[in-house]
Amino acid sequence: MKKRLSLVLGAMLCLGGCSMWHDVMPNWFAEEEKTTSPEAQNWNLADEENNENLDSDKLGVNPYLWQAALDKLSFMPLASADSKGGVIITDWKQMAVDEEFKVNVTIYTQKLAANGIKVEVFKRVMSKGMWKDATPDKALAEELEKAIILQAKNLYHRDVVTR
Repeated sequence: MKKRLSLVLGAMLCLGGCSMWHDVMPNWFAEEEKTTSPEAQNWNLADEENNENLDSDKLGVNPYLWQAALDKLSFMPLASADSKGGVIITDWKQMAVDEEFKVNVTIYTQKLAANGIKVEVFKRVMSKGMWKDATPDKALAEELEKAIILQAKNLYHRDVVTR
């Protein structure tokens, strides 16, 4: 059952790039921004040069991490999304007949940094006709976090190439 759930969630994460948010969210990448040096094109998560061109007036957090998190969570219903505070909370989504999941993402920084994001996954299982909290697989939260960071990297690269 765990393997089946992992495969379903993995497929949904992969399909998360086909975001429904593209039409409703503002396009942070279309505006003119400062160009970065050629060295900055070699993306380093901890490198501050990569983050000096961000427009912090629109978001309280890094726009690449924010958009990547929305892209990857697009298959889940949103309960709340606060771009100034960097918090995304999904509603419960049933993934199997007897399991449902909820995800909270918190982005801590305006810099594009791997340690600037935290993903929490919550799980409930059906027991005797009632939903009961269960312990989610910690690896699932880590995989989702890595997928968001990779998507943010891809968005950053796309932005650098189009300048």
